[in-house]
Amino acid sequence: MDTAMQIVAVHATFDDQRNITAVANYLSKLDTNPNPVEGSGEHLRLGQELYTHICAACHGVGGRSEEANRIPRIAGQHYPYLQRQIEAAAALHKELAPPEMTSALRGMRPQEKDALADYISRLGQSEALLDSNRPNGVSK
Repeated sequence: MDTAMQIVAVHATFDDQRNITAVANYLSKLDTNPNPVEGSGEHLRLGQELYTHICAACHGVGGRSEEANRIPRIAGQHYPYLQRQIEAAAALHKELAPPEMTSALRGMRPQEKDALADYISRLGQSEALLDSNRPNGVSK
């Protein structure tokens, strides 16, 4: 554990924005999970289209964002976590989410939200996500 995490870990709460920032900075520098939980893979093409139109401008094409822009890396997160985050943002529970993001997510059908979460959970894999030569664009 590095010094920043040792300092933050001794605090019982995260009321101080500096503590939250320290944890976020530490976590953002960790290697991505090599085996994130993924969805069914049935609607990856839809997930890719939604990601490209709604998410990529801020989170980056590969979902890794950039440290300087203070937008979180989302590539390779666990599918259930991404589902919860998408629902929270759609329900306006994310105070820092831009209105255009929450509006787009709020207008999605459940299948679209699942497809988006599944696609993002697979971002960053060495294997191409979609292969037009395979049925339904599924790469596995």
